[in-house]
Formats: sequence, C-alpha cells, structure tokens
Amino acid sequence: MITQYKNRWLLLNQSSHCILCGLQPADDRQICQACLVDLPWIGNTCQRCAEPMHHASGSFICPQCQQKPPPYEQAIAPFEYRFPIDQLVQLAKFNGQTHYLRPLAELLSLRLQTEPRPELIIPVPLHRKRLQERQYNQAAIVAKHLARRLNIPFSNKLLLKTENTQHQADLNRKARRKNLRNSFQCVSAPPTSVAIVDDVMTTGTTAAEISRVLKQAGCQQVYIWIIARTAKELHLS
Repeated sequence: MITQYKNRWLLLNQSSHCILCGLQPADDRQICQACLVDLPWIGNTCQRCAEPMHHASGSFICPQCQQKPPPYEQAIAPFEYRFPIDQLVQLAKFNGQTHYLRPLAELLSLRLQTEPRPELIIPVPLHRKRLQERQYNQAAIVAKHLARRLNIPFSNKLLLKTENTQHQADLNRKARRKNLRNSFQCVSAPPTSVAIVDDVMTTGTTAAEISRVLKQAGCQQVYIWIIARTAKELHLS
C-alpha cells in the first residue's frame, strides 16, 4: 500500500488532484472533499490524553487519566492512527515523502483554531545520530507549519534528545518508560506554556517524559499536538 501511495504521488505531484484518490480536484490541503470526509476523524476522546472513546459521549476522562493524570494539560489529535493516515505518516517518516506532512499539518492546524494558544511550539526532538540517519525530523516539519499557521513562535533548541534510545515501537509500555527516562534535556528556561508536536501518540510515554522535563524546568502548562492517536486496542501492553 505504501508503494501504491508513492507511485500515485509521482503521478500527481504537479497536479491539483487529491493525493488519496487521484481523481477529484483538491484545494490547498491536497485532499478532495470526498476523501476528507472518509478520513479516520476522531469523534469522542478522553479530554486529557486524546484516547479515542468509541463508546463514550460528551466530555469524558478515561479511567487511566482519572487514576493517574498525565503531566501535560491536554493532548489533541484530529485522527485515529489507521488507514490512510497511518500510510501517509509512514511514508513521510521512513520513506522521505515529507510532502505528505503539509496537508496533515494543515488539517491539524484547523483542529487547533479554537484551542488555547501556548507561548511556544516545539517538536519532539531526535537524537543527533537519528537525525543524521533520517536527514530530517518529521515532527519539526509539522511544528513549523503549525507555528506559521497559528502565529506562534517555534523553537527546536529548547529541548534536546541526549540519549540515542531504542525505537519505542519495539517496546511494551513498561519498557518504553524505562527507555526514555532521563533521555531529554531542557537547555534553557522554558516559557509558561508550551505545545509539543509529534506525528503519532501511542501510549503517551514520550509526551509524558517531555512534559515532566519541561515542568521540572519551570514550564507550567504543556499541551500535546499530534496528527494521529492510536486506539487503545492497538497499544502495546
């Protein structure tokens, strides 16, 4: 399926057609109205961690956040991490197809229009070795687009990834927490409120660790802005 999307982009790169169906005209978001409606939009979510809650209605906080509230104020995601969003994110993240990030970032910016404005937007940082391998940080690309669209300052220097940790996708929830512990460093005093931007949130371990580090450094409010959130049944145990 990834190859299918890659080949389709090569055909449509110079056109104004939808990057998903390849048939209908698209606006600046590069996705036609029909495909836009069919995207895996999140409906009801936990108001704290953005966990999709298919059997809940209205304002709801999931049992896990009630029992142990995360160190950030709120996570916001427009989509569930499933087809075709998962394919687009993987193409952008691992195959160098970063052009897919612009329409995804644009849709995230629309979701954020009525949300509180933090003083600064930062991406989840990559360790320098990982950045050298990939040549770009997909979270930084999304964060820069959001900063421009929302007129909020951007920085990729406030936070560093000091340890080249194992890929989180290879680990269960407990191992993820241990893997990331003390792997981030806040190198200067943060502002009062910060938004952390990433592509996908699964267990929330990365968001929680970065939020902890920022708050230890003096930040008072941390928001998590992500393109997609995995459903609970897809989380690693």
